Amino acid sequence: MDAELDYRRLFECAPVALLAMAPDLTIVAVSDYYLTTTGVSREMLLGRKLFDVFPDDPTDPDASGVDNVGGSLRRVREQLAIEVMPIQKYAVAGHDDEFTNRYWAVINAPVLGIDGDLTLLMQRADDVTEYVRAKLGDVSQQDLADALRPTFQAESGVFTRQRLQEQNQTLMAVLNSLDTAVVGCDREGRAVLTNRSARELFALPDHTEPVDHWARRYSGFVFSDAVGNVLAHDDLPTQMLLRGEPVHNMLIVAKADGVTARTLRIHGEPVTDGGQLAAVIAVHEITRAKRAEKLKECERLIAHLLSKPEPPDHLLKQAVEHIGDMLGWTVTEFWTVDAVGEVLRRKALWSGTGDNQDLPDRLHKGIGIPGKAWAVTDPIWTTNLAADPAALQQTAQWLPLRSALAVPLPSGNIVLGVLVCYSDNFETPDDMRTAVMTGIAAHLGEFLERRRAEQYAAELEATRDEYIALVGHELRTPLTAIQAYTDMMRTDPGLSAEERGQMLDVMHRRATDLHTLIAKLLDVAGTRSGHIALQPRRMDLAEIAREAADNARAGNPAANVDLTALPLVPIDGDPERLREVIDELLRNALTWAPPDSTVGIVVHADEDTAVLSVTNTGARIPADEHVRIFDLFYRTGDSLHHGLPGTGLGLTLARAIIEQHGGNLTVSEPDEAATTFTIYLPAGSGTTHHPAHTPGESLSSQKAVPLT
Repeated sequence: MDAELDYRRLFECAPVALLAMAPDLTIVAVSDYYLTTTGVSREMLLGRKLFDVFPDDPTDPDASGVDNVGGSLRRVREQLAIEVMPIQKYAVAGHDDEFTNRYWAVINAPVLGIDGDLTLLMQRADDVTEYVRAKLGDVSQQDLADALRPTFQAESGVFTRQRLQEQNQTLMAVLNSLDTAVVGCDREGRAVLTNRSARELFALPDHTEPVDHWARRYSGFVFSDAVGNVLAHDDLPTQMLLRGEPVHNMLIVAKADGVTARTLRIHGEPVTDGGQLAAVIAVHEITRAKRAEKLKECERLIAHLLSKPEPPDHLLKQAVEHIGDMLGWTVTEFWTVDAVGEVLRRKALWSGTGDNQDLPDRLHKGIGIPGKAWAVTDPIWTTNLAADPAALQQTAQWLPLRSALAVPLPSGNIVLGVLVCYSDNFETPDDMRTAVMTGIAAHLGEFLERRRAEQYAAELEATRDEYIALVGHELRTPLTAIQAYTDMMRTDPGLSAEERGQMLDVMHRRATDLHTLIAKLLDVAGTRSGHIALQPRRMDLAEIAREAADNARAGNPAANVDLTALPLVPIDGDPERLREVIDELLRNALTWAPPDSTVGIVVHADEDTAVLSVTNTGARIPADEHVRIFDLFYRTGDSLHHGLPGTGLGLTLARAIIEQHGGNLTVSEPDEAATTFTIYLPAGSGTTHHPAHTPGESLSSQKAVPLT
């Protein structure tokens, strides 16, 4: 396996003369063949500068080897491109320190690290002394160039091509060991030279032959610069190189439909020697590094954002938007766990396309991608939404979304919420993104805990005052009446039987009031623990509504209650508990309905949902009180101002009962003409914790349960 190879030993055993240098020309590695060719030892080379070991012959005033080879290495270092030098005359000193003229065919090449920066310089130096002397004898560098040009140009070209073919075999072994992609293009823009990293990066087959024109192969890609500006065809690096323009440290983002955007750092240099290669490009993929920068930047921004003293819902929406926009997600959602109803509620949704995906906004534990993350309490990747069983519980029509990452927000052994990020690409799970997204989710969790603690502290103070008021009025008033009549009956033996009977009736009513209030308080305790006792069975919601309407009319002959209902609305539920809810909504509506107005009850259903609504045209709920209407002990300002009886428990319990049935209770917006409370219940399903949607059903045909 590649991981077991000793690359240094492989380099040293290469059957060609290879030298590896640091950017400052310090020799760091040398092949055995190079030692044999030059007649020096490895100890003489390693750790020393190239031209300290191989200086020009001080007795030859025309010696130019150091300048020529040094100039070539400098250009390779600056341009990060391979350079094939003309044959060089370069004297080498032997063991007796006597210089001997030698002739060399030299190729210099850059080696780039994973960040795209230069790490090494590679040199191949082939001894062609015998070939040159056989043709020209011992000549100077200038005479060599002049003589080869008119006399042996064709043969030299053949020789050079032969040598290049040999060199390619060795260079490919070296290039294939690099993480950097190296591509050589001909004058038509075709990739005629690719290393292994290039074939993996551009999805080319192994041992690839020349491929089609890049513009055709990558016609589905959109190329943009680092800030997102789409590059014109003439501004692509291949086109620039083919025009003879070098490319240095160019950042390009490549994106195709269904494929994750990739960030590439490109260096390239035109090749002007008239050979097959017209340009050489070094491509390093830095997607992971850029993604890490974005992730860390996003995490810092979210931490700063959530430290602001602004309304939590506003901050959460901003956070969800930043996460989606900065990290390139297509849709992001934030869900909170409603402990009362034991459901997930979507608190914020952001779409990068501006077209909000038609996704449900309420899910039970284990249902859908968010519900699954809640259940397992660990981050989960979904690489193909269209084929994932949990995803299909949300919708069967996911396009254009293709994959998702869901991260729960834990607090001890409970989950506060779930952050879900959707992509229109087939994303590949990676530990880095999972870790950083988990860190971002932790910031959101800390924010929720902090704000929840502040809210609980404020609610505790308010509840304490309201509870004191409750004890002071709702409990003391009936107890006072009971005690007063009891004292009268004990101390006044002259009371008639009729008077005693009237007193007993009052005492019974007051005792019943106390019993009802205590039962509600016990139910409140049940809501706090998330459990309310239900006795579910098959029932008719329309019949329960008719009974409640008849009871309201009987208790208040002046009440105008209009019922519109289907003949039969079968559901699975606890009829007594649901009757309590409908009675509470009717009492509330009749309390606020104007004289001679009509309170409306409408009951209808489809194959998924049974709906019951109660409407009155009285005073609307103020906007600043609308969000608290279901809070424990909460009573509106008007009810307190008019001295209306009540405990602030009824609507809280009503919603808890409906949610224990797997449904929801909502109230109309403050700006609507009438106030409508609406019950949504699953039609024909079980009584507790049902999916809000049928697995495999498309959202376009689905009747989702509306939520506030």
